[in-house]
Amino acid sequence: MNSNLIVFMIIAVSLIICPAAALAGDFSDKNMQDVIAVQAEEAEEGEYISVMSSSTGKTEKIKLREYVIGSVAAEMPAVYHTEALKAQAVASYTYAKKIGEQNEKYKESYLGDADITDSPDTHQGYIDEKRRKEKWGEKFEEYEKKTEDAVDEVFGYFMTYNGDTALAVYHSNSAGKTQSAKTLWGTEIPYLISVESPGDKLSPDYVTTHEFSKNEFKKLAKSCDINLDGNAEEWVGELTKAESGYVVSVRLGSTEVSASKFREEFGLKSCCFDIDYSDDKFTVTCYGYGHGAGMSQYGADYMARQGCTWREILKHYYTGIEIDSE
Repeated sequence: MNSNLIVFMIIAVSLIICPAAALAGDFSDKNMQDVIAVQAEEAEEGEYISVMSSSTGKTEKIKLREYVIGSVAAEMPAVYHTEALKAQAVASYTYAKKIGEQNEKYKESYLGDADITDSPDTHQGYIDEKRRKEKWGEKFEEYEKKTEDAVDEVFGYFMTYNGDTALAVYHSNSAGKTQSAKTLWGTEIPYLISVESPGDKLSPDYVTTHEFSKNEFKKLAKSCDINLDGNAEEWVGELTKAESGYVVSVRLGSTEVSASKFREEFGLKSCCFDIDYSDDKFTVTCYGYGHGAGMSQYGADYMARQGCTWREILKHYYTGIEIDSE
């Protein structure tokens, strides 16, 4: 918005708030300048976000547009289709907005004055211009412009459900279907249900395998507070799976372990997996990459290359959402 227009609007609001004082001459020029300065600062404040560095623990105020650019750059490959980058920009903006709203109600002590961290393990990634140059190298100017253009086209748009800002989680690629919030967290979220994402099966990260010797498997099970003894063929019981194919829990010995815990301790890429034991070793085959809920980034790129717009992509992965703007 034009800065002169902003100042004009601020003055107009000030006259509405204090009309009597202004007309009587009791409101001095200095008082008016102070009010304008304060209100202009408050107006500008909304264009910033405070981000805590996961590496240093320090918090930095960053312009919101720059933050969204840096988040898209951190979270999605710049080679992806522009419509996918736009979908990611709206998802990143929506996610940051949601976290900010939650912090107003439930301020996390570790955040201090920060609104969000730059860690994808805690919230979502963000890299500044310096790190974007390091990441993209000689492609920096091309990718920077592509990302900026995508962000600028959708900046200010965000997703809502029943009037509330949506929890816009996303992941690298699914196992052919996304995972519902109910399966992942045990909590029903109407717009985070399992949907088809067939393009993900074309991803080079769709299938990964991990092999563990008996001793390695036993040691990792110990980190889940489970002691495995006896016949190794009986260490792993039935996998409880959701309709989407994602594992809900796995039985190790006589104990049920959540798929999320198993994935974390065994260093797996996904909670959609199978376990096989043969030749004195365990082979875990994973499908997809990431927690599987919300938007699949690889799936978003696939949809974009089939001609879908960023709006169509978002409405596919977040069931029943609306797209609003500020």
